[in-house]
Amino acid sequence: MEYNTFRQEENMLIHTRLIDAPRDLVWEVWTNPEHIKEWWGPDGFSLTTISMQVEPGKTWDFLMHGWGKDWDNKITYVEVIKPSLLSYKHSGSDAEYNFEVTVSFEEVEGKTLLTMKSTFKSKEIIDELNRKVNAIEGGKQTLNRLQHYIKALINK
Repeated sequence: MEYNTFRQEENMLIHTRLIDAPRDLVWEVWTNPEHIKEWWGPDGFSLTTISMQVEPGKTWDFLMHGWGKDWDNKITYVEVIKPSLLSYKHSGSDAEYNFEVTVSFEEVEGKTLLTMKSTFKSKEIIDELNRKVNAIEGGKQTLNRLQHYIKALINK
C-alpha cells in the first residue's frame, strides 16, 4: 500500500502520510502551539497563534503570514479523541471558502499513518482556491513541513 498520497474526490481532498514517529509525538506536534508554529502552512509562510484550546467546541485562532499579507484563520474543534482523531471546521475571512477537516492518526508498526480529509462546499470552490492560492500544493507543502519538523525533533 502506498502511504504518502494525495487524491481529490469531487469536493474532498485526501492526503495520507506515513510519518516515522510514534503517534503520541505526531499528536503533540499537531495540537501544541509551540510545535505547530514551526511547520503549519505552505513553504515560506509563518504562523502566529492567538489562542488554541484543542477541545470540542473550542477554537484555535491564528494568523498565517505569507505573500506579503496576514491571513485570518479559525479552527473550531468538533471532535477530539486523543491521540487518534481530530475533526474541525476551518474558517477564514471569506465564509464561501470554509471547509471541514478530519485528521486520523493511526499506529502502524511504531509509525503514524496520518490521513487528512478536507471537505469543501463544492469541487468548484477547490478549483477556485487552487487558482487563487495554489491550495492543493500548499496542503502538500504543509504536510512536508510537518514531516521535516518531526524528523528534526527526533534527531536532536
